Amino acid sequence: MGDEEIIRRRLLIDGDGTGDARMIAKFTRSFIKWCFSEEGPQESQAQYERLLTSLASIEQSAIKWDNILNMNALQLEHYDELRQTTSTAVEDAEVALCSAKEELMHAKEVRNHGLQYHALAKLIQEHPPRTPTADRLTKLGTSLAKLKSQRDQLDEKLLLRKKQLHVLFTALHQLQSALDSEEDKPACEDPPATLVDLTDEVTVLSNGNNAVSEMDCT
Repeated sequence: MGDEEIIRRRLLIDGDGTGDARMIAKFTRSFIKWCFSEEGPQESQAQYERLLTSLASIEQSAIKWDNILNMNALQLEHYDELRQTTSTAVEDAEVALCSAKEELMHAKEVRNHGLQYHALAKLIQEHPPRTPTADRLTKLGTSLAKLKSQRDQLDEKLLLRKKQLHVLFTALHQLQSALDSEEDKPACEDPPATLVDLTDEVTVLSNGNNAVSEMDCT
């Protein structure tokens, strides 16, 4: 049901209506009645004054409603300005919020990068640099090669000593055998068998040993 239908029904029910509408309707009827009245001058004057009083009340009511309308118009203007101010403030707040979100994302990225940097720095500090490690490995390799060379030389020297001892023990064994044979045989028998001369082999081995010793010294 619309507003016009509600007003029309109220007018039909109330007759003259209520408030200012009833006052105007009453004034209109009184004015028409006064115009066609045949009363005396005094009663007509009294009726005229009552009409003026009613008219003054109607004017006051009209002024009041006009002021209300003006006030409502000013209030609407004020609300419109307030709406525009609020809209501008909301837009500024949205822009500031977007900027704050971007700054927050940037701060989070900076924080994550900082954490990653500290983690990498800690990892790097836990492991030695590559260059000193490579130099150390090179020195260790050189030392290992020297030790291996010394071991080979010692192995050769040991083998030489074993050969010399073998030759020495062989010579001693032959000498002991020759002595035992001389003691067992009579003097008229043939001279003992000639011993194997191992001095040349011992000399060669001794020369080799000296050469190895000179290599060790160098």
